[in-house]
Amino acid sequence: MTSPTRRAGELRHNILSVVDAFAQSVALLSLALGVAFASSAAAGYTGPTVPLSYLIAGVGSLCLASVIIRFTRRMASAGGLYTYIARGLDPRSGFLGGWLYGGGFAVGISFVLVIASFFLSIFFDAHTGITLGWFPCFWILLALLAVVSFLDIRVSTRLQLLLAVVGVASIVLMAIVILAKGGDSGVSLQPFNPSNAPSTNAIFLAVVLAFTGYIGFEAAAVLGEEAADPLRAIPKAILTAVVVALVYYVFVTWAMSLGFGVDNAAKWAQDPAAVDTLATRYVGNWLSVIIDLSVAASGFIAALAGVNLTARTLFAMGREGGLPRAFAWTHPRFRTPWFGIAVSLLITLLLGVLLAHRDSFGPITYFVFMATTATIGILITYILVAVSGIVYFSRHRAGGYNVFLDLLVPLAAIAICGYTLWKTLRPTPPYQHPITWAPWLGLAWLALGIIVAAWLHATKPKQVETFGSILGASE
Repeated sequence: MTSPTRRAGELRHNILSVVDAFAQSVALLSLALGVAFASSAAAGYTGPTVPLSYLIAGVGSLCLASVIIRFTRRMASAGGLYTYIARGLDPRSGFLGGWLYGGGFAVGISFVLVIASFFLSIFFDAHTGITLGWFPCFWILLALLAVVSFLDIRVSTRLQLLLAVVGVASIVLMAIVILAKGGDSGVSLQPFNPSNAPSTNAIFLAVVLAFTGYIGFEAAAVLGEEAADPLRAIPKAILTAVVVALVYYVFVTWAMSLGFGVDNAAKWAQDPAAVDTLATRYVGNWLSVIIDLSVAASGFIAALAGVNLTARTLFAMGREGGLPRAFAWTHPRFRTPWFGIAVSLLITLLLGVLLAHRDSFGPITYFVFMATTATIGILITYILVAVSGIVYFSRHRAGGYNVFLDLLVPLAAIAICGYTLWKTLRPTPPYQHPITWAPWLGLAWLALGIIVAAWLHATKPKQVETFGSILGASE
């Protein structure tokens, strides 16, 4: 029998390469699902200039990535952003960041798995003649998620990389063929011309939506204790993931805008299956079949990466006393944080059964509802880590102080995340049960985190001072 001290163990060290770390980040970005699901909504705001919005959002993501990468070059921890905030600001802020970040991705697992199930059911119905609703597909994918996530982390990262490459390659092929055939009315850079948008405000409303497509690029940070040479591997993985996402989103949406035609953006905005439409029109039905399956697979690997991220954030907080000690237990054979994984899967199960399956929700409404709720916590965490970067790098100047990288870039990240957060909260959504409650649920989770942090500080002050103290490696 495994003893309690054995259960409160460590993760495996030096087993992951930079490619494995990259796979974790790129999987959580869910590139195939992101462009298939969000591009039409962005076109509803900004018309044909969707690629311009993704370009602006990508530059903003690079600002945030710069801050996180500079942290990953100095310290490696399974806590990721939780540890960086604790080190840059103070342990209580670190706890609040971990609370929001872990909670946001814990519920995020459910909505990407639900939407993956929805696309999988569409695939079966459209291409196989098998009528299988999204809820049976949800159970199938949840069972597969449980099996893979408990195994050696390398099983997860390599499956994530394989499915991500297939999905991205199929959509990039579609984009290349659209450009090779001249699109609807010729190849041009008009989708990048802001005068083709309804207004500047419309462009930035689409930027808000586009920015959510970059959320999760930093997911490799939680593998800091399992990666070989983490102070080199993790920064490379995160930077590569952001650059790949930026190039991919801009290139694909540019081709999609030309595929529909600059003057036909309304058709794009009204087509929830825009990628399918373009693949069938320019390539053939066979590619739309591959893309449909790839979009479902993209949601699945995003859920898998979400489990990895959530469980390791909870593991780091549990071993330092911010959460129950059980979260620090690791599997005796695979050394995965099995209790955190189990809790993540249980949350996904309960949300899928009790909320998403309700008549008042359904997969699309549930996705919007829970994505809004989760995004609030994650954006606040991003703001906290950017502020932490300003404070930390001003105090630790061993490598010199760079005003641009250590002050101006973090300020730009704060402004972008703050604007995105504000647009997520305001204007208040019109009453449409249950989406109207999403912002309030996100703010309630923030308030509860503040209360718990204050309680821990009052009752366990010495324990609180240890938050963010355990590192797998440091500069």
